[in-house]
Amino acid sequence: MDLVTGGIVLFTIMVAAGIIPLIMAVKVKVHSLRILSVLLGLFAVVHGFYHLAFGFQQELLADAVFEPISLLLLIGLGAYYSKVGIA
Repeated sequence: MDLVTGGIVLFTIMVAAGIIPLIMAVKVKVHSLRILSVLLGLFAVVHGFYHLAFGFQQELLADAVFEPISLLLLIGLGAYYSKVGIA
């Protein structure tokens, strides 16, 4: 499997995995669970774009834009979870 195909496959998997928590965030009524779902879904989608950009050999876009955004979303998810948790 070449780099472009691998990037497309990983992008598809990550976006598919990110859609589930985003849909759940729309349907759930618990505020803290809604925020956790949004953060998790956005992280998965942005990280999928990182893999897509890297697969198309756009390392600057992947490393300078998508990686820091996905890292901030993941840190935000962890910080919010440690603050609120599931009550």
